[in-house]
Amino acid sequence: MSETGLTVYGPEVGKSGLTASLDEFIRRETGLEIAERFLSIHSRVSIESFYSLTGSTGGKHWPLVLDLFDTRPAYATIWSGPNALQHLQRLKGNTQPARAAVGTIRSRFFCDNAVTNLIHVSDSLNIMDLELDILRRRHVGGNQDGWASLSSGFVSHSSLRVLLAILGGHDGYDMHCVCGDDTAVTNALWAIDRAEALAAGRSLSVTLQAYFAGEQNSVDDLIKSGSGNGISAWDRLLLQAGLHAMGHWLSLRERALARQAGADR
Repeated sequence: MSETGLTVYGPEVGKSGLTASLDEFIRRETGLEIAERFLSIHSRVSIESFYSLTGSTGGKHWPLVLDLFDTRPAYATIWSGPNALQHLQRLKGNTQPARAAVGTIRSRFFCDNAVTNLIHVSDSLNIMDLELDILRRRHVGGNQDGWASLSSGFVSHSSLRVLLAILGGHDGYDMHCVCGDDTAVTNALWAIDRAEALAAGRSLSVTLQAYFAGEQNSVDDLIKSGSGNGISAWDRLLLQAGLHAMGHWLSLRERALARQAGADR
């Protein structure tokens, strides 16, 4: 039976130039095809209404989701094919990339926090209809060239990339830095180790550990004492988003180190 399913790419997908890669991945993994797509620009009211449909407006990171979508474009796509919505739900991955199953979108594509985690998928067909009603009321056309022009030319959705740049590793985290492996775990654990080395070299280890612990004032401390002169509002948002992800990545790293220690005995 042919069905439809809705995905919404956040503005970070446009800025990172990932649309074609995500489209190809979804087609390859599901066999679905695009039936319709359009741009929609949320207000804070509309994004609140959109996520309230599924009770997803809680959590300490929610204010950052409002900041992310407010007056920025999102790309809504209706996919068509057998069991479309179920396939898309299986493929998106956990909200926290550190918990996303291997092979899902959020376990790949340099995804590392719960705010700029690339994709929304409807919870059910009924919810999808309500979501589409909100999105269509914010419809601004289907200009794919305009969406493509948002691309910054580098990984623009990664909190860890911004963190490394603040610490002085401006050329240390791009599409080629980890031998082409785009799993979130590989990227995150590499980046955390790299951040610690950079922080030690700049006497910023205490500030970095405060950031890892999720302390809000550590963002300003990093910007002031690191290499963050002229940091953009977008990069600040990403650093703040990372505060809500570091605990998950550090816990995962501790488990990985424990397994390695057990294997070395």
